[in-house]
Amino acid sequence: MALVVEDGSIVSNATSYVSRSDFTTWADARGITYPADTDELDQKIQRAMDFIESLQFLGEKHTEDQSLQWPRDYVFIDGYSIESDEIPKEVKIAVYEATKVEIDGDSKLSASERETLREKVGDIEVQYSTSSGMKRSTPAIMKALRKLIHSPMEVSRV
Repeated sequence: MALVVEDGSIVSNATSYVSRSDFTTWADARGITYPADTDELDQKIQRAMDFIESLQFLGEKHTEDQSLQWPRDYVFIDGYSIESDEIPKEVKIAVYEATKVEIDGDSKLSASERETLREKVGDIEVQYSTSSGMKRSTPAIMKALRKLIHSPMEVSRV
């Protein structure tokens, strides 16, 4: 399935904020490896988009029937308005970072379980808290989006 890139003009059936070419350019500049198979890479980007689209962004969708969360209205970064026909670079960076996480096998959408409660090998013993997950922390995604999403600790009333 080919990616359909949203460019801010409300692209019909858009599936991503970045193209495969956008991602590979970003990854190459950082020495990040990615699947050579274009279908596999598109799937990783799409899975990353599934995570990004699950977040609660500031503002409101520009139109009711647009495919993705962006473009949006009433969004400000550092006091400056994001135009309603713009996909902020921060959103694209978050997609790149989320795609890298998918490629690394640490999907943000997969369940996180810790089955080992205690393990002993010789003199070494390990015990995990029941609340600890096996996923690696990936702060780059949230760093990119910190000014565009609602804080999980934020409470709002309607």
